[in-house]
Amino acid sequence: MALLIVEAVRHILDDPSGLSPRAAHFLRQAAQRTSFELSDGPTTDELRSLLSRLPGVDVQATMTLFRRAAARYGGLRYRSLAWSLEETVTFVPVPWAAGDYSPVDQDAMAHLIEHDVAHPYAVWLAGDGAVVYCFTGPGSPPVVPVFPGVDALLEAEALYQDCATWIPVSLDDAPGLAAVEAHAARLTLIREACGYTERWWEQDGFRLHVWKTFAAVFPGAGARWAVWARDHAGELAARSFLTQART
Repeated sequence: MALLIVEAVRHILDDPSGLSPRAAHFLRQAAQRTSFELSDGPTTDELRSLLSRLPGVDVQATMTLFRRAAARYGGLRYRSLAWSLEETVTFVPVPWAAGDYSPVDQDAMAHLIEHDVAHPYAVWLAGDGAVVYCFTGPGSPPVVPVFPGVDALLEAEALYQDCATWIPVSLDDAPGLAAVEAHAARLTLIREACGYTERWWEQDGFRLHVWKTFAAVFPGAGARWAVWARDHAGELAARSFLTQART
């Protein structure tokens, strides 16, 4: 078997560099490292052969990304409070084998999250590093990019965990999503935790979260939003924000 040389990569629990202090604290408090076997996936030669059949794929760069993801996140486990999950998740960044690809697939993929309960969707790692979700029911559902990378997913998780200790101010309450989103331009975007279907803002002691993931993944599903406050002063600021958004 030919070897793929990848520079040494430390596991995220050993070296959380690149994460915010909030996300690093979350991992220290809530996550653990479990056994993980990359050998469950294709060999290096098999992976190279598979990727070379996909049009437009940079084979070497994609192989390196997948191997680095395995070293960095493999075996990471925690109880997720994210609205898309709400379960114990284990990270298993194993590249797809030949049988995982259909004749129409054109993008390189690796498995990413292993569910501990039955869910009708999969969470994968794309060859460009994006975290994507896909409904696994009948038909040809879209593959939905949710986060630009795994770190963004972890940053969002840290916010969910943090908000669980805050004061819930509004959960899917009036005003509607469009009004809240329009008014959110006045708030500070938490860029490190934002993705393509999920966004977070924070200002004056409160946070706003808009979640459109399942609306993009499941036909007919709706979006959600919520506001949490750190303390009483934050709650007052949040209610003022909501009042302004109504007008």
